[in-house]
Amino acid sequence: MGFLRNIKADSLLWTGFCGIFFFLPVMTPPTAYFAVLVASVWILSGRFLKDIPSFWKTDLALPMIFFILLPWIGLLYAPQPVWGFGVAWKTRYWILPVAIIPVLSLRKRPDLLLQMFLAGLSLNSTIAMLQYAGILHEEGFATGLVGGASPWISFSLLLTTGILIASFYAARAHSVKGRAVYIAAVIQYFVTIGCVGGRSGYLALIILFPLMAYTLLGQKHMARILVASAAGIAILFAFPVVRSRVSRAAEDIEMYRQGKIDTSLGLRFHMWGIALKEIESHPIIGMGTAGFREAWQKNKGDPSLPFYDHPHNTFIYMMVSFGIPGLFSFCWLLFVMLKKGWTGRNSPLGFAVLVFTVVFIIGSMTDTELYPFAMATALPLFAGMSEAVRDES
Repeated sequence: MGFLRNIKADSLLWTGFCGIFFFLPVMTPPTAYFAVLVASVWILSGRFLKDIPSFWKTDLALPMIFFILLPWIGLLYAPQPVWGFGVAWKTRYWILPVAIIPVLSLRKRPDLLLQMFLAGLSLNSTIAMLQYAGILHEEGFATGLVGGASPWISFSLLLTTGILIASFYAARAHSVKGRAVYIAAVIQYFVTIGCVGGRSGYLALIILFPLMAYTLLGQKHMARILVASAAGIAILFAFPVVRSRVSRAAEDIEMYRQGKIDTSLGLRFHMWGIALKEIESHPIIGMGTAGFREAWQKNKGDPSLPFYDHPHNTFIYMMVSFGIPGLFSFCWLLFVMLKKGWTGRNSPLGFAVLVFTVVFIIGSMTDTELYPFAMATALPLFAGMSEAVRDES
């Protein structure tokens, strides 16, 4: 173990986090490998002995500890603890924010992590566009988030996050070349999201268009912001895929009214109805970790309906699993991130935390964002980043 005395823990941790942020929007396995590297160096170097006491002084500490303890406590009364253990085990990624806070504080350019994220997103976006153009094929690209094989919801939410972060850098670029690079990234991500079927991403982008317009225009001229936002929405709906997906949503709603459940939105309405009934029966502590899985199997009615272990809404998921404490812990965590992001919105880290948190909340309305690997890993990363935010106003 003598090599540990000579290990440059800070450099290794920084390298690990750079790798995580680059591969987060690209592919699952290398992201997980870099996360293991960070955790291993953080523990074996003894950094955790110093970082954990410091972490307790942060605003993030209490809501985060409360949030990650609930899945383990929920195992005590879960209908099937074996199912719930896998869910509770996902809390291991919450080591990352404790480790990232001091690492960011030691760097002159902590926002390099955001640029690594944009670089990885550009790579995945390029692969996706080459696939859509027929130059590359999806065979061999089915793991994680690579190209057109990426899960629609996660990819569209990450693209929306990237669009806003790139617009921030474009507005503050010190050279024409730098501004052009980031504007090109905004356009690339925008075109890609227009070819992806993630309606959650469309909604997040539409809601955040005014913020992007304000950021790029650099002025509080409301009329210009509204015109720019309207133009952006019009261009978004010019993509056939977007129009088709939105039209399909309207069809799903109509079919659900007619009693047809087996559609994308119809299944969500059915899941939410079942979950809300369980919440009514177990409002205080919920059903326990992974409890919705059993509730769905017992109450879905038609045995031909697909299997689901979460209700495709993070707020409902927390409530049906852990009752009022679950919803409170989740909202408390998001509130801390929003507050930190808003306070430091004029800095790269603050703006990124603010945008990511809003996007995460919007995505949580139609999917359980604590389940997909990319979003479930991004949440603790951006939560940790929120404690490194400095107000630059």
